[in-house]
Amino acid sequence: MSQNLKRSDTGGLWATLTGAPEEYSMENRAFNYVCVISFFILLYYLACDSYIAQYLMCSVILILIFILCCLYYVSRFLKKYQAAIIIYAASSYIALILNYYYNSGISGPTICVFFLTFILLIAIGKPKQYPLWIALQIITVLALLLSEYLHPEWVPDTYSGRKDRFLDFAWTYTAAIVFIFAVINYLRKHYNEERLLAEERAYAIAEQNKHILAQNLQLEKVNDEKDKLFSIVSHDLKAPLDSILGYLELLSDNFLEPVEKKEIEAELLERTKYTSDLLTNLLSWAKVQMQGVTVQLSAIRLTELAEQVIKSKMAIAAKKGININWSIDPSLQVTGDRNMLLIILRNLVNNALKFTKPGGEILIKAIQKETSIELSVKDNGIGIPAEKQDNIFSLKTISTYGTNNEKGIGLGLRMCQEFMDYQHGKIWFESKEGAGSVFYISLPADKLVINTRLNVQ
Repeated sequence: MSQNLKRSDTGGLWATLTGAPEEYSMENRAFNYVCVISFFILLYYLACDSYIAQYLMCSVILILIFILCCLYYVSRFLKKYQAAIIIYAASSYIALILNYYYNSGISGPTICVFFLTFILLIAIGKPKQYPLWIALQIITVLALLLSEYLHPEWVPDTYSGRKDRFLDFAWTYTAAIVFIFAVINYLRKHYNEERLLAEERAYAIAEQNKHILAQNLQLEKVNDEKDKLFSIVSHDLKAPLDSILGYLELLSDNFLEPVEKKEIEAELLERTKYTSDLLTNLLSWAKVQMQGVTVQLSAIRLTELAEQVIKSKMAIAAKKGININWSIDPSLQVTGDRNMLLIILRNLVNNALKFTKPGGEILIKAIQKETSIELSVKDNGIGIPAEKQDNIFSLKTISTYGTNNEKGIGLGLRMCQEFMDYQHGKIWFESKEGAGSVFYISLPADKLVINTRLNVQ
């Protein structure tokens, strides 16, 4: 901000005269305020002394007004208010000492003005200067009283009558009251403003720290998920690829019997399907984490999804002797993203196949609620241990082997939850160890055909 006077947006005229809080300290602004008030008080004294013909004091007051204007300039524009306070105190005490001897000593109002000056210096000075102002006040006043006591002839009575004396005391007292009130009121008002500003700053810092803490926690979470993802890629993806490589090497061996080759080809097909599902999950997850995902909401017939998923899993189910049944009304439609729902349903059926013993059963079922449709995938497999249920939708879950040593990647259910969130749906489960599991998803029931694109970042 320029040092030229200009009106503050928040403080009006007084902020212009005393300085903006952003540029000036509380003490600096208080001294500037005192200078302005003192200027008007001195004008008041000038008029009063002129009225009672104290022309010498009028000359002294004019000199003080000039000094005061210089001090205001030094403090307000040069921002050297500490030096200005020292000069203010020195000039005030010199003027008061002269006024004491000229204006009837203890019989005049000078002692009251000494006290007023002391209060002012305590109000606007720094605490480390308090001993100086106390010592200066006591020593100066006691020395003046002692000198008048010992040499009363040094202090002539300059009042022309009782009226002038009473008038001088009256307007000195009035000016002192007004001056003290103005200064204390200013200090209290701006102290409260400074306190509120400090509280606001403390609150802002606390909120910022909360935000930083939340960001750090989020970064830790992202790093944990990244580490888990890298672990999946480096271990769980490498293992099936090594298996496929081994099967291919065996198939290239001319010494294998036709029956052995057929068994190896069947196993190779199963491993390839597993690896394909694994890669689909990994790529879908990576895309969501790095780029966000585009959600295409539309009316989806659940029977079509169920048929597509069941058809792709029939070979694995047949190998384990598991029956996959479904009970879905052909008229049921949900509002969702087709690709996401395929991935979700495929993962839920995969898990059911993985943890259901040979000869077991899987049931896919959908029921109509008031405003939603609830789809469930139920198995009579080994269930989920209680200690693992709390983290089942997080990357903290350690992938376990299925009933035929099928290996999972610990990623599918977490991705299912995120995909359901993107579609404004829900996913949950019920499970009892040794008695199987039921996974539920719930989506809004379709009333009108919707084709809306939402960009989820």
